[in-house]
Amino acid sequence: MLQTTIDNFYQNLQQEVDNCIENHEVLHVNRQQGEDFVVISATDWRAIEETLFLNRIPGIIASIHQAAQEPLDQGTLLKALNW
Repeated sequence: MLQTTIDNFYQNLQQEVDNCIENHEVLHVNRQQGEDFVVISATDWRAIEETLFLNRIPGIIASIHQAAQEPLDQGTLLKALNW
């Protein structure tokens, strides 16, 4: 996580935001008065929300870990699934 001061953030707003978006960086902005805040791209935030949602499904993490251990040639091909 990158860090900057509120003054530096204001002076370099466009550059700081572009860096967060392009490099998928989280920027922690320190304020002298008031609570600090974090800047993150909308794409990265959606990925975090999706992860949080999936973590609420009972057994999903164990299922993912189990599937990751299976050799690729032993699983069911996607085209064989009846969607």
